[in-house]
Amino acid sequence: MNGHDRPDGNGDLEDSPDRRISAFDLARVIERVSRRFLDYLRLELGKLGIEDISPSQVMILLTIGHGEIAVRDLLDRGHYGGSNASYNLKQLVESGYLERGASPRDRRLAQISLSLKGQMLCERLRLLDEASQFGSRSENGAEADLLTTHETLRRLEQWWNNSLRYGGILLASCMSYSFIAQDLVNSLL
Repeated sequence: MNGHDRPDGNGDLEDSPDRRISAFDLARVIERVSRRFLDYLRLELGKLGIEDISPSQVMILLTIGHGEIAVRDLLDRGHYGGSNASYNLKQLVESGYLERGASPRDRRLAQISLSLKGQMLCERLRLLDEASQFGSRSENGAEADLLTTHETLRRLEQWWNNSLRYGGILLASCMSYSFIAQDLVNSLL
């Protein structure tokens, strides 16, 4: 039985030998984990006394990283789109976290980079992450679990990207990748 077949619709999976994981189950777990992480990030920003930036905007800063990036490339790297991305970039520039300029090769293309304020925030969050239970190297097997989860998610992302690029996702073919889904779900539960 798949989580989307459950009467309560919460998507939780039962531990049974015949359980199967669908692409929809994975998407719901990934979305819930992402939302919980943004909630956690909001809490940590509050502890730092930072109230002029949202967790989603922090993720944009972390996606930009060091150096300059074209706005188009930023949109390709993250799941930012449409007017929401434009609004967030405008807010980040106005709040002093980003610097925006024109590309030297093509003045029509916008280039963005972290300002000193943005770099300092990213560094504070990096230090906070290192001090957390996930950043700690001494946790019992946590580092190996996180590496496996990250590797599995990247493979899944690549598989979905390739499926979209080469003709769309065939849900029936998801069964041949059930080992990815099972490893991913087991590592997250």
